[in-house]
Amino acid sequence: MITEKFRRQLRTEAKLWQAEGLIDNDLYQELSERYQFDFLEKTASSRFITILISLGCILLGLGIITFVSANWQQWSREVKTLLLLTLFVGVNTTGFYLWRQQNTLPNTTNKKQKLGHGLLIFGALILGANIALMAQMFHIGGSPYGLYIVWGLGVLVMAYSLQLASLGVIATLLIGLGYLMGLSTVFYPGEFSWLHFIIEYMSLVAILLFLPLAYWCNSRIIFFLSILIILLALEISLFRVFDLSNHGLWGAIALTLPPALLWGYDDTILPNLDSRIFQPLARNLAIWYLSIGFFYLSFQRFWQNFSLVNYSGTSSKIHWLTLVEVLVFVGLTIWEWFYLARPNKRDFQSWRLDLVSGVILGFIVGTAILCFWHLSINEIPEIATFIINIEMFLLAAGLIRIGLARGIRSTFWGGLVLLTLQIISRTFEYNTGLLLKSFVFILCGVGVIAAGLWYERHLSSEEVRK
Repeated sequence: MITEKFRRQLRTEAKLWQAEGLIDNDLYQELSERYQFDFLEKTASSRFITILISLGCILLGLGIITFVSANWQQWSREVKTLLLLTLFVGVNTTGFYLWRQQNTLPNTTNKKQKLGHGLLIFGALILGANIALMAQMFHIGGSPYGLYIVWGLGVLVMAYSLQLASLGVIATLLIGLGYLMGLSTVFYPGEFSWLHFIIEYMSLVAILLFLPLAYWCNSRIIFFLSILIILLALEISLFRVFDLSNHGLWGAIALTLPPALLWGYDDTILPNLDSRIFQPLARNLAIWYLSIGFFYLSFQRFWQNFSLVNYSGTSSKIHWLTLVEVLVFVGLTIWEWFYLARPNKRDFQSWRLDLVSGVILGFIVGTAILCFWHLSINEIPEIATFIINIEMFLLAAGLIRIGLARGIRSTFWGGLVLLTLQIISRTFEYNTGLLLKSFVFILCGVGVIAAGLWYERHLSSEEVRK
C-alpha cells in the first residue's frame, strides 16, 4: 500500500539522487509521473478543507441524533422503524459506493475509499443499535449475550460479503463477548435454544465461522482472536467431561490437548493452500500456552489440590454432543501430528519429526502421562512438581538456544524471563531465609542484565559480519 508519506519521502530522495547524478532527468520524470509528485501539493492544500468537511459531518450527525432523541417518544413505531432502516441502508450503501471507487494510483487507498470504509464500519455499529431498538419497540425479549451474538453474526455476513478484515475483527469480538456473557448457560442450562447451542459448542462454531474468514481476509488478528475463543471453549468442554466422567484420562487430555493442537497446526492441511500463513502464529501460541501452563503446574500446591476427590461428578450426565466435540478435536490433533511427521516426497525420508517438534511432543506426552498417573494410579505431588520444573527449565533453555541460533530477540527474552520466573517462584514457594532470597534476586538481576547486554552485542557482531 503506497501512502502519501512514502510518496513525499520518495520525492525528496529522488530530488537528492538527481542532484547527485545518480539518476537522470528522464528517470526522475518517470518516477514523478508514476507516483504523481505534482499532486502532493494539491493534496496538502485540500487537507484543511477535508478537516472542515469532517468536522461539519460530525456536527451534522450530532444534530441529527439530538433531533431524533428529542422526538423519539412522539413518533409512531412505523416512523421509527422506517427511520432506522433508512439510516442503516443509506449509510451502508453510501459506504459501499465510496469503498468501491477506483484508485488513480496502484496499491493505494484514496480518501473516498477511506471514507467508505469508515461508513461501512459505522454501518456495522448501526446494525447493533437497530437490533436493540427493534427488539425494544416490538417487545422481543432476550438476553444481552443473545444481542451480541446476533449482532456479531450480522457483521460476520458483511465481512464475508465485502472481504474486509476490520469487519471480521468486529464480528469476532462481538461473538466472543456474547460467548463470555453467556457462559453461565453452559454450567446452569435452561431452556434449549439455538443461541444456547452456539454457546455450548462454540469451539466447533468458531472453526466453521472464523477460520475461513481469517484466510479469506488474510488477517492474523482474526486468526488470533479465533484461536483464543476456540481454546477457551475447548478447555471448558474438556473440563466438563473431566469433571463429570471422574477419570484421569480426561484430565490429562484437558491439560495437554490445546498445545498439541496448536503446535501441530499446518495451513497446508487445508485444500488449495501451499503456504504456511498462520502456522508460525499458532506455534507461538503453543509456546505461550506451554510456558504459562508449566509455570502454573510447577507449584506443588497445584498437584496437592489436583485429584479426583476434588473433581467428583455431581452433575447430571454430560450431553453426548459435548463428548463428540472433544473427540473431534482429539482426532484432529492426531491427524495434524501424523501429517507433521509424514515422509517427504522429495528425499523419501521415513516417518519422523524435526528436533523441535519432537521435544515439544515429549513435553506434551510426558505431562499427559504424569497427570494420568497422578489422577488414576497414585498421587505423586512431589515427583510431578519436580518433573514439571525440569520440563519448564528445558523449555526456557530451548527458547534461549533458539533465540541465540536464529537471532530472534523475542524468543531469547521469552526464555530468559521464563527461567527467571522459575527461579524466583521457587524461592518464594519454599521456606527460605530473607538473606537467600536477597541473594537470588541480586543474582537474577545481574544475570538478566549481563545476558541481555551480551546478546545485543552478539546480534550486533552478527549483523556486522553479514
